[in-house]
Amino acid sequence: MRDLEVLYDQVPATRCAGTGDCCWLTDEEFDNYYATMFPLYRAEYVHIVNYVEQHFSPQRRQELLNFTEERPRRCPFLGADHSCTIYPVRPLICRTYGALNPVSIARQAIAHQGDLPSAQIRAFVRREAGMVCPRVAVLEPEKVARHARMLMEGTYERELARISAEVELAGAERKRLFQRLTGREEWPLRWSWGGFNALRSAPLAWLRRHFAAYWRKAELIDRK
Repeated sequence: MRDLEVLYDQVPATRCAGTGDCCWLTDEEFDNYYATMFPLYRAEYVHIVNYVEQHFSPQRRQELLNFTEERPRRCPFLGADHSCTIYPVRPLICRTYGALNPVSIARQAIAHQGDLPSAQIRAFVRREAGMVCPRVAVLEPEKVARHARMLMEGTYERELARISAEVELAGAERKRLFQRLTGREEWPLRWSWGGFNALRSAPLAWLRRHFAAYWRKAELIDRK
């Protein structure tokens, strides 16, 4: 997915300490509806599936593609050594984590006052303040200003939505079943790894019998 790689390249490269702290949820975070590796856009999900199918053992591949927990406490891709096992294809939400710090957030917010709507700037500051990580080092500071503006303007989300709209999640039979069970015409634009897996990989018999209840209980799906 060339367009996806081009978009990812706009994010400043970072180096993580590799503790895995951002890849599992504390009890407090879980109770406050935080989620790991979310939002995951449809194109990103398919991109990761392709990587899993090419680079993992049959047993591990089956485990990952059969994983249907919608909001797990621990990211299913976190390795035993706390490393990310899909690092080359990790989604945007993981790439942007820690790419800005309190100083760069404040600096970029000030730089765009009077240039962008104040509501966009406030939303940027609020969102990025929750993404700060002192264990992440930024390796491409020259990209920070453009990256911040793209965040403020919603460029990443628009591009991910555009790219994802061109990606089919599964075959026609599954899509018809999804439409009948949910009343929606199109696949979810973004969800979680487990949620997308339930649609793409679960046996059709399971979908027919259980997916409607799974969908009703889903916490991370866009309901609009």
